[in-house]
Amino acid sequence: MKRIITVGKIIPMNKLMRFATGFCFIFLILAVSCSSEPPLEEASDADVSSTSTAVSPTTESTEGTPLPPPAVATTLPTSTPPVVEETTTASGFILSPIGEEGALVSLTLNSQVGILLDEYPEEMRGEVADALAAESDAFWVELAQRQVALTHNRLHFRPFFYANKGQLPLPPQSLWHIELTGEPTRQTINGHEFILIDYSFSGTLLTGQDEPGKAEPALAEVGGIWDEPFILPPDPTQLLQRTGNACINEGGFPPNSYDSENVDIFYDYTCTADSGGAAGCHRTILPALSCLQALNGTVGTVETAVRFQRLEWDEDLANQIRIGEVVSEDAPDLLVVSEDLQNYRVVYRYFPSNSCALAEGCVNGTGWRRLLQFDATAHNLGAAPLDIGPVVAENPLTNMLEYNSCHAHFHFQNYGEFQLGTTSQPSKQAFCVESTSRFSNNELSPLTHDFSCTNQGIQAGWVDEYGAGLDCQWIDITDLEIAGEGTELPLSFRFNTEQFLCEGYPVLDEAGQPVFEPSGLRNSDGLPISRPQCDFVDDWDATNSGTETVTIPATGSFVTQPCASSEHGPRRNCGFTAVPLPNLPEASDPEEPSLRCTPGSTVQLSCTIEGDAEQVVRLCETSAALGVGTACTFTDSLLNQVISGSEATLSFTCPFVRDENEPGGDYALYSAPLFAGDAFTQVTCAPVQ
Repeated sequence: MKRIITVGKIIPMNKLMRFATGFCFIFLILAVSCSSEPPLEEASDADVSSTSTAVSPTTESTEGTPLPPPAVATTLPTSTPPVVEETTTASGFILSPIGEEGALVSLTLNSQVGILLDEYPEEMRGEVADALAAESDAFWVELAQRQVALTHNRLHFRPFFYANKGQLPLPPQSLWHIELTGEPTRQTINGHEFILIDYSFSGTLLTGQDEPGKAEPALAEVGGIWDEPFILPPDPTQLLQRTGNACINEGGFPPNSYDSENVDIFYDYTCTADSGGAAGCHRTILPALSCLQALNGTVGTVETAVRFQRLEWDEDLANQIRIGEVVSEDAPDLLVVSEDLQNYRVVYRYFPSNSCALAEGCVNGTGWRRLLQFDATAHNLGAAPLDIGPVVAENPLTNMLEYNSCHAHFHFQNYGEFQLGTTSQPSKQAFCVESTSRFSNNELSPLTHDFSCTNQGIQAGWVDEYGAGLDCQWIDITDLEIAGEGTELPLSFRFNTEQFLCEGYPVLDEAGQPVFEPSGLRNSDGLPISRPQCDFVDDWDATNSGTETVTIPATGSFVTQPCASSEHGPRRNCGFTAVPLPNLPEASDPEEPSLRCTPGSTVQLSCTIEGDAEQVVRLCETSAALGVGTACTFTDSLLNQVISGSEATLSFTCPFVRDENEPGGDYALYSAPLFAGDAFTQVTCAPVQ
């Protein structure tokens, strides 16, 4: 049976930015402190050496930690363009901005996707598999979308992986088509058990006539084909929890730029354990295993490829997939993508006194802080790139960039600003203004661009993104007073408020160089900052702000919020509930803080559950200064353990002293049903004397 689903933006593709020479995204002020990660369990020799192929358009794997063969370029007869079933879903029939033929490139991928069953007790797996098999098509489509999103890094930043090639971006997500084939079945891959379904992904790129050949020479002519190989996890969820940072390509990022919610933008199956440094995969810590070893040892692998094929021009198809208005024919004009602010989450994070984020004023104090993280995106709807050009780091005539010794890089001043209710965050700073995703799909939006941190700009139809998860991509809400269980507040992003980016026509001197003017602003050293003169297009700032309503819970983090339908298992970061613990004992010395345990000692808890449903319990640090548990993620937890019977013993290390205001010696307990579809069952724990 085949089910064709035309999907819109079901899940946000978490967005991130690179900086530095080479892998260079835009970024905010990023901390250099590293969060600790539980070590990944060593995979057995059998796990590491077996790369079972669930879907393989390439060749069989070999011993060790194989990579797929090189990408293959071929020329075949032109295939029939894919059918777009719902013509009004895509773009509302935006007219061609050029009135003549452009170019069409189809993308297809065949794969398997599902949920890992290994983390459930064997006696429970059949029940879980049956429940998942009965899920709706939307459930499986969302999973497939999450797996497809793991191709983003190597496609959108392809010039850093291939010499003399350009980007081959995914189409906008509203144009993704998922075809589910067959029914979900229980299968084994690399010794790991799943409930899996086969699917096909397809989409079509619409661009200028010469762009496919610039991106990939094999696509210069109609009928040209290019296969881009990938190795993907069959279960695309909880990648960080299962494999640590083994599959995270931080090349060019500062340390600590990723978290469990934004790993899709970092995924790179070619990362090896010894690939470190600014241009390597790993900057935060070096993992014990390569990506393929980690995948094979924990979740298995699927080999596949994204096939790109140059199609004959089809005006009807182009009309159905054209996305992105062109508001200026010969100049850039930016739009704040307001709805991206809806990708937000609340987290707790500890900041020591030497934190870079503290030095930049991104938080209001040291210690545990509660933060509202969110995406912020600016989309170039003009037909010309916003071309900042080659960057001169230290220019005493402009002072537009300022060196930050804590981060060891330069900051681009006055990029924009955030506001939550009446609470404002200091001006949003950036280093690289760079094209990271292609949100438009039309003849005037190129597939390729030359922008990087040394030559900055935003290509026509592309966006400049800051993703939730980056340091300073937040508002500190620690001191926000919240009545009741939660409150709704407006969250705003205002872009280019000081006119440092030319949304129009740059003023040039006789030598063709930018002409600068005083901005009236000064940097932290008191030096005046100049900005490039610009003849702005009419109403250039009409779309430079966006506001969305966000809900802030009184306590907890995104870990204590409801789960998306695809999140299951004990390592998920959602659906947990705080478990009451006995009151702290009174301290014998009034000047000493009350402690639940001795910092650094081994603590044992005896826990019972009401009923017979398996539960997972998670232990987190407690903030004495805030008086709450930190509702931690799996990676930051003191312990994460499944309780399969009516009684269990938990053993963990009592939290250490953090600082004079955080004496350690206390913990918080959270629990959730092991299978997210089960009901919550009360867990009761008491210290073992």
